Amino acid sequence: MSLEHSFYAVYGVELAEADWYAVDEGLKQLRRTEDHDDAGDVQLFTVSGNGGPDRVVIGLACEELLPGSCRPARDFTASHERDEALRRAAAFLGRRTVAEPGWLLVHDWS
Repeated sequence: MSLEHSFYAVYGVELAEADWYAVDEGLKQLRRTEDHDDAGDVQLFTVSGNGGPDRVVIGLACEELLPGSCRPARDFTASHERDEALRRAAAFLGRRTVAEPGWLLVHDWS
């Protein structure tokens, strides 16, 4: 079994101690509602680490950062509209967010 590293910039928010399966099912249900608007674009990201539990992130934008690449932080701009969509999605899922939405640098080791 080999391990693969991935590094992403995700515009989203971590849902502390969330079960990824329940979040996935909740996002599917959200997409089926009439009042989902831009929240229908919210995606689930799971982040695996060094033997610890997976972390669950919901996000609206994602960009893979390749090994050896370099991007200025100013290229990753905040978005009030994305913030609101993520808050609505988290509320629909019955989750409170730990922090404000924004760009998260995600290192996945799976």
